[in-house]
Order: sequence, then structure tokens, then C-alpha cells
Amino acid sequence: MHNKFTVVARVRPGHQAEIVEMLRGRNFVYPGADADPFGFQDIASLHYASVCLYDDPEDGWSLLCEHNVDGGIGDYLRVLIHTAERRDAGLFLRTLYGHCEGFDGTSLDGLHNYLHSRVHRPVAGFISAVNMTRDQIRLDAAVHDVADRVLGEGGVPMSAAQAQAAVLAALDADASTHGRWHSLEDPGVDLPTGDKLKMGLALLGNGVAFLGLALWNLIPERAARTDRARPDPDLRRSLEIGEDFVPTNHMLSVVHVHTDAGRFLAKHAAFGMLRALVALVFNKSFLGEINTIHFAHWAFANNNRRLIFVSNYDGSWRSYLDDFTLKASNGLNLAWAHSRWFPKTWAMIWGGASKGPQFINFARRSMYPTLMWYNAYPELSVTNIARNRALRAALKEARKGSADTSWLELV
Repeated sequence: MHNKFTVVARVRPGHQAEIVEMLRGRNFVYPGADADPFGFQDIASLHYASVCLYDDPEDGWSLLCEHNVDGGIGDYLRVLIHTAERRDAGLFLRTLYGHCEGFDGTSLDGLHNYLHSRVHRPVAGFISAVNMTRDQIRLDAAVHDVADRVLGEGGVPMSAAQAQAAVLAALDADASTHGRWHSLEDPGVDLPTGDKLKMGLALLGNGVAFLGLALWNLIPERAARTDRARPDPDLRRSLEIGEDFVPTNHMLSVVHVHTDAGRFLAKHAAFGMLRALVALVFNKSFLGEINTIHFAHWAFANNNRRLIFVSNYDGSWRSYLDDFTLKASNGLNLAWAHSRWFPKTWAMIWGGASKGPQFINFARRSMYPTLMWYNAYPELSVTNIARNRALRAALKEARKGSADTSWLELV
């Protein structure tokens, strides 16, 4: 089971500069990195995490920490705190949240409840590696590396059967895969029948509600103001500094949403449809034709006035947005329509994100720099992970005696 969530804590007035200073020079954290004050790389259940600041006209600055994990939220937060305690008696974590309202920073006692009370669960989201733990993703990658090494060694040409035997022998002998590669079960991607029925009913119910609310909101939707302004050059530069360290990137967007009852309910119905569609249809690694998203989700914050979007994706930011405007603009409209300054939509489906340059400027203006980002497998793309998953499954069948050597095409 995966969980995607954010912890949002209000920053004490004037303390945002101290938070920025605490994280300076620690933008990118990965396995083996020296600068890892949270101890993220020591947490076996963690896939991605990020730390950002954003401001709100009513609440001031907020500290947002995104987490994408295996297992329950409460269990993960306890591990996060215990990891901090082992590293530096929790000094970094205590100091960081000591800059936030409601926590005095003197001890770790009560920090679990403090963080848990500020958890914002997603209203919709997507995970490419459905049901895969972080350890399975890493093991699948190790299996691919061993197979690639064996097949790339050259020497005496081998038949497909000989190549299969050589790879299986190497997997059983290699320290990175020995004893584990065939014993770890893949949980698969299929929903239980009961969950499929539940999601089907949710799709139908939210679809009916959405249809009525979308029609009800046509007048305010068409009257809403849009903005074609380009992003501020300083903002653009501050975002670009933290991008393209590795083939995978991270983004945080925070937009204002209209809070009148009609549009607020329409957004919830739209997110209900998106949740059901992801569970029923887009559960095979890729979001339709888009094969670049690892973990992404939307969540409401600041008394539902703000809509947060966080994403961990492959490729450049511009190519990522181009993919969406060309291949999934209707889905983006469902999520972001009725947000202030969003390009005009019709019934929350048409227009909007399909207006490529205008939407891209809107998205860039809504972003905030990532102060710290953790990636548990920075060398792996979504396509790599899906390929490695299929490869290990095929090799497990080969170990049982299957003569099918089509898995060679995956290496």
C-alpha cells in the first residue's frame, strides 16, 4: 500500500529566511549523499520527499513537506522521528519545526502528533509503480543490471537458451540479487473485485454530480478572469536552479481556488472522477500516453482556499507540461478549472490547459522553488521501472522451467 501526503505547517512570522538558510546547499538528496539532515535515505519505506515554502495572503508562509511512502502515514512519521533521533537527537527536525507555529522545538515529544495533525491527504493523484515497494523497485533494477552485464560480456556467442541459463546462474550468484530475486513476490496491479465495484459506483456518482454542477457553474466559469502574464524572470531563474540535476525532476504548484459552494463542490466531484479513473483505468505504470510521472497528487490546504500539486516526473519541466497540454488537457482542466487565473474552460473539460502557452505560463507562475528533494532511485525512469518489473517476472518463470526467452528483448 502506498501513501502520498503533505504536512503543511504555518511558519512563525518572519522565520521563513531561517528555514531557507537551514536547507541551503541541500537541494538534492539521494542514496549515498552526505547532506541528508532528515535521514531520508535511511528510511526503507520512502520513495520521494520534498521540502518547500509557499505564502498565503491570510495565513502567511507555510512549510510544506511532501512524502511518498510504503505503508501507513502514522508508521512512517514515527520512523521519520526515530531516524532523526538516531542521527542528531532530533536537533535538525526540532529546529526546523521550531520555526513553525504550535511547536516549541524543545523536544521530540509530541512531534508525531504535531505532524500528523497537519497531514493533508490527496484528493486525487497518480502512482506509476502500482503496489511496488521501494525495495522491489531497487531489486528489479539490480536484476536488470545483472542480466545486462551477462549479455554484454561478449565472448563465445550464445543461443537464447544458453543466455537464459547464464543469466539465471548469475542472478543466483550475485550479491545484489542472491537469494532474493525470485523470492520477493510482486503484488500485481489488479484491484480486488469489491474495490473495482466501489470505484465504479464512485465514478458513476461523481459523474452525475459533476454533470449537474458543471452546468450550474457555466456562468461564473465563463465570467472568471484569466491572466496571460509571463512568469517573473526571478521566479523562473529560482526554479531552474533546482531542476535537471538528474533525469527526474520535482515541482510544487500552489493556486488559489474559488470557494463558493457551487464551484467548490464541482471540484470535489471532478476529483472524485479522477480518483476512480486512475484506480480503474490508469493502473498500468503510465497515465494514458504519458510515461513520465512517478508520484503526483493534488491536495487542498489553507481552509480549502489553496490547491497544492506536487509531482515527481521524468524529463524537463517544459516537456512534462507539453505532454499534458497535448495528451491530457481534459484531465488537467478537471483538476485546475475554477482556480483563479486559469485559462478559460467550458464545463471544466474543454479549453483551459489545451491553450498551451497560456496554461504553461499559469503553471510556472504558480510554482515555488523546491528547497530540498529526496529521490530514492534517481537513475530510474518510469519506463525503466516498468521494464524491470516485467523482466524479473519473466525470469522467475524461466527459473521454473519456462522455455520462453522473449524476455531477452527487455535487456
